[in-house]
Amino acid sequence: MGRNAAVTRERLLHAGAHLFARHGVDGVRVREVNQLAGQRNSSALHYHFGSRDGLLDAILALHRAPIETRRAVMLDALEATGRTGDLHAVVETIIVPFAGELATEAGRDYLRILPQVTARRSLPAGRIPSDFGPDGIRRSLRHANQCLPALDPTVREDRLANVLDFMTYTIARRANDIEQGAPLRLPEEAFIANLVDMAVGALRAPEGRFDDRSPTTR
Repeated sequence: MGRNAAVTRERLLHAGAHLFARHGVDGVRVREVNQLAGQRNSSALHYHFGSRDGLLDAILALHRAPIETRRAVMLDALEATGRTGDLHAVVETIIVPFAGELATEAGRDYLRILPQVTARRSLPAGRIPSDFGPDGIRRSLRHANQCLPALDPTVREDRLANVLDFMTYTIARRANDIEQGAPLRLPEEAFIANLVDMAVGALRAPEGRFDDRSPTTR
């Protein structure tokens, strides 16, 4: 790819992420992305990405790669020190690399886009897309499963799925608040630490006896 083509591609990625984060993936027209990217050629987006969905996939992949790299570093350290049975440390490998995207405007755009993707693609709660490899987040989830052997397997799977959704939407809301200039209750380090503590608490909560529960009446 020539330098001019690479620059154009980067501009389209930035413009698409900016618009998708603020107006919704389905609320943005291809023409608007081309215009914001400074492209007079109306087919620029289609030339580089094939479609609006192709651009969206490229934006997600662009940010997923460094997140998974950061996660792999944490997981390697955890495994090297024999701490894979420490649920708190394992949950940190799920949340901390993801929350790292709060540090930049481009990262915050990605965080605001991600919850839209789950709904738009009809992914079940907590389901990892098929284009994710066997490492990274799946590795974190394998360790998390092993930290919770007393839970019923179905309950455990449901809790981990809910934790992933909780993390995604909570951090996306934080990204939106930062961009909107809304007041933040906690500084970033405390926000992330509190999110980890809440996720660990949810995973360790006592398991209810669902068969013995009767509908609530008034």
